[in-house]
Amino acid sequence: MMSLCRRRLSSHWHPLSILKYRASVQAGHNSRHLSVHAPLRSKQTPDFGSGFTGSYDPSVESGRGPMFRKVNFGVPKFYPRDLKRRVDEYVVGQDRAKKTICAAIFNHYQNLRRRRQHEQEDKEKHEKLLRQRFTRDREPSQRRWDSSPLEGVLQDEAPGQASSARQAHDLNASEVGSAAGILKSEEPTIPEHVKIDKSNVLVIGPTGVGKTYILETLSKKIQVPLTICDCNSLTQAGYIGQDVESCIERLLIEANYDVKAAEHGVVVLDEFDKLARRETTTGRDVSGEGVQQALLKLIEGTKVTINAKDNRSSRTASPIPPNYNAAGPPTTSMPVSSPPGKVDQYTVDTTNILFVFCGAFVGLDKIILRRVSKPAMGFGGDVQSRHTGPAGSYTLPPETYSHLAHYSPHAASTFTPLDLVSSEDLQRFGFIPEIIGRLHNFCALSPLSKEDLYRILTEPRNSLVAQYTALFETYPSQLYFTERALSAIAERALASETGARGLKMEMERVLAEPMFDAPTPYVLITEACVKGLEKAEYWGKDGRHELLQRLEEERFNTQSPQHSLEQLRQAGEGRG
Repeated sequence: MMSLCRRRLSSHWHPLSILKYRASVQAGHNSRHLSVHAPLRSKQTPDFGSGFTGSYDPSVESGRGPMFRKVNFGVPKFYPRDLKRRVDEYVVGQDRAKKTICAAIFNHYQNLRRRRQHEQEDKEKHEKLLRQRFTRDREPSQRRWDSSPLEGVLQDEAPGQASSARQAHDLNASEVGSAAGILKSEEPTIPEHVKIDKSNVLVIGPTGVGKTYILETLSKKIQVPLTICDCNSLTQAGYIGQDVESCIERLLIEANYDVKAAEHGVVVLDEFDKLARRETTTGRDVSGEGVQQALLKLIEGTKVTINAKDNRSSRTASPIPPNYNAAGPPTTSMPVSSPPGKVDQYTVDTTNILFVFCGAFVGLDKIILRRVSKPAMGFGGDVQSRHTGPAGSYTLPPETYSHLAHYSPHAASTFTPLDLVSSEDLQRFGFIPEIIGRLHNFCALSPLSKEDLYRILTEPRNSLVAQYTALFETYPSQLYFTERALSAIAERALASETGARGLKMEMERVLAEPMFDAPTPYVLITEACVKGLEKAEYWGKDGRHELLQRLEEERFNTQSPQHSLEQLRQAGEGRG
């Protein structure tokens, strides 16, 4: 009877009908299997009372708790106020500029952490999807036709029809696979994250007020590669000079040729005001407007290809041999440098690189004053701002600055017309609108006063007094300054109009003779020594008591300094 059924089945059934019959039988077997052992549920929640199980299905999503949607980002290691506190240890004054720059650097650092976190999450989700697909497709791929009883029947009675059925099965599987590629997948995909664009910063201020020093201090705190490029040497591509891509190459060197680190670094373009458009009679402005045009795509975001020689030993200085003597060259010959290696190519994406533009912008304050000053003629006219002090200090009503960020009535005297800079003023100064639109934060630094210069001499961790004191200790000598001497140094540096750099020049001038006369146990610099009326005072090893007595007399001497007739006349003109 069984043989008769096999003959009828093999003689009358088509291969496709056999496939349908096999699928229905298999579906019925699976349904019976599921109904007997475990009911199918859309979402399985863990049952802690059922004991341990011997299998795990990653395609089934487990229950989520109330904290599932909490962002797994972590608390930042520092905030802008922490960065400012760090900068205050090295830079005196400029509170408003510090707050703006610290907030911009902090946002850049947070954006970097956010991108890294999202990359890690996307990687984990992608791996989870791969595991789910592998688990779902593993058992159907392992089923073979030779394990089916219908396959055995066809092999025994009709081997030709069995091969036809296998070919039809392969054809249907290929059609299903091609259709799956066309149709949209119903599986959960990796979500797209919100992209946060960078905010470039424009820092304006006179020379020597701490523009680049603030940025250098912040880069050491957040451990982000930073490079400072001089815009004076930049020219348009095809002309003698450096291309704008050279700043990206310097950033890559600062990152030790780590492309991922360089793509999140900071590029400081110093002397940016020198790129202002100039009227030339010789042709194109290749070092002004031409460089501005070249910087557009670099700031916006592009991929820069850098060719670098793979000769790392030639990039670093050779160590000093141990047998080097001060009388002459080393006794043994220096090692010969290895020949240059092959040229490596690095591709750096500048989309996430933060650009900071710095410059003095000499003359920009006059453009701003012409815009904000009220007319001085006629009824109801107000008196125009007038020049009442050193270069860059003008008088404007305090309410003019009330709309600015970090405004405080107690610090109204530190504001300058540069705080009121706008895109219109920069365009009149000589910059094209395209590059102005890529500058998002305007930050102005105020000129340093005499009190600020005095604090720079003594307060910072790396102050000039601390530097020269440590230098004299190597002689060995002990260096001391009177308070009047430091005040005189700050006054002379203020008159030079070079900012904090003038302090270094004055210290070198005052300490020229003591450094030559070293070593002397004790050296005292007085106000008369700073003004050139007397020499520096020296004491031997037994003169410490006399030195301390002299310092005490100077400290408790409250006599007001005598003002000269010229100083009184200048003060009267300033009030009038």
